[in-house]
Amino acid sequence: MSFQEQYIFWRLTNYFLVEEGYRLIHLHEKKQELWLDNPAQKKRPVIRIQMKELSWANVVERDIEQVMRVCEDLRKQMGRLKLPLINIYITPFAPVGDISEWFDKPLQSDNEKISLNNILIDKEAANAQLPDLEESLDIPAGTFHVSEDIDEAAVVRERSQVINYITAKVSEEQVQARKEKPYVTYVLLAIQIAVFLIMTFTGGTSNNTYNLVRWGAKFNPLIYAGEWWRFITPMFIHIGLLHLLMNSVVLYIIGPMAEKLYGKWRYALIYFISGITGVVASFVFNVNVSAGASTAIFGIFGALLYLVVLKPHIYARSLGISIAGLVVVNLVVDLFSQGIDLAGHIGGLVGGFLIAGALSMPNQYFHWRRVLYGISVVALTAFFLWFGFSKGQQPYDPQNANGVAGAFIQNEDYDTAQTILNQLKSSNSADDVTFTNLAVIATIKDNEKQAAIYANEAIRMQPFNPHAHFLLARSYEMQGDLKQALEEASIAVEQENSETYMQYKQYLESKIQMR
Repeated sequence: MSFQEQYIFWRLTNYFLVEEGYRLIHLHEKKQELWLDNPAQKKRPVIRIQMKELSWANVVERDIEQVMRVCEDLRKQMGRLKLPLINIYITPFAPVGDISEWFDKPLQSDNEKISLNNILIDKEAANAQLPDLEESLDIPAGTFHVSEDIDEAAVVRERSQVINYITAKVSEEQVQARKEKPYVTYVLLAIQIAVFLIMTFTGGTSNNTYNLVRWGAKFNPLIYAGEWWRFITPMFIHIGLLHLLMNSVVLYIIGPMAEKLYGKWRYALIYFISGITGVVASFVFNVNVSAGASTAIFGIFGALLYLVVLKPHIYARSLGISIAGLVVVNLVVDLFSQGIDLAGHIGGLVGGFLIAGALSMPNQYFHWRRVLYGISVVALTAFFLWFGFSKGQQPYDPQNANGVAGAFIQNEDYDTAQTILNQLKSSNSADDVTFTNLAVIATIKDNEKQAAIYANEAIRMQPFNPHAHFLLARSYEMQGDLKQALEEASIAVEQENSETYMQYKQYLESKIQMR
């Protein structure tokens, strides 16, 4: 190639990079070919520039067919609905044969998603063809004028400017990347550590269900009762030091990577929303008290796996294999471990994948599939919320709820205990323990008649219930019916000869004798 063709090649490249802010997405210097894209001005076309001898028309035809295929792959990778391309050939002479069908008008791909505008610049007619290029791209006239005395120094100057610009851009991005710390990840770690310390000093987390629920762990009966914020708070609460350490280490490893790839606000949204979708899945399929950042961490796994779908050529071999391996290992461990919220982990994983699809990476072209991802995550979350709340209106095993209500009664939080027990009643899930606990609360609140109703219902459901008989005796005493009170107290002693019941029976006997 002569100095003139080389100069035009580097001059065009220099202009698009420096003046219009295009970025280099592919460079093959041996084939003397490069591709440019302008993410800041998304209406501008992708530009391909190639310096090549086009001796025959069939050479042009084969190259254009190849360009069409590459463009379709590029369009999918960019997530663009349609892709316009300016395809510039720089050649020492025009090819032999009729090439009008490829250069006289823009070409369309079979699916009409690629618009290809081919431009030929040959040595003899360059100064007549370059103004057409300027006009087609709204570039100021004379920008690409080529003088007669182009020499090697001019070519080296243009090429050096391109190389220096690209080098400076890469260095600038690397410096910026080193300066940017994963502050969102650090804040998330700090929050969950701070919450753990506060909970530790206010009752502990390992064996204290009352403290876990009090601070916001996922507990279905209270969610049924309207405490919607329990879809959010569990991701900041951990059950024991080991639970906190495991989740913190994993977040510290994968969080900065995801934060760098997605940017801070996208990363934060993925974390929070996938954490919520994980809790929603747990709400539907797991009746136990649960908490932990693992729902959100699995959401980050899902977001990293989405990159394999978005850009498989970049992430499939490197990131895809390692993240997929981590996910599989964790899910297998979940299957064979007790107390692990498998539903929450899968819900977070799926939610993270869909949210990442809706938000995509920074500087990506908008694509209709992002809307589909967004609709999918909203629709699935809404469906599972409806399904979960509908389960709360049907009978379910009250054992866990009764235990938690009992813990709140022991800690004198009677209102919360009453809320839990009322929910069991409204869903027809209440058993004798439920009504016994309700009788305890009514007795403490000096509501003797209501206490008697609850105690009688508990005894009806389970006649062998010494505590219900004891509470019923207390209720009769408060209402002045000592004879009936003594009968119930005697039954309580017969069923369980405890010191409390015996002393109360003796108290009633002495009280009757004194009348």
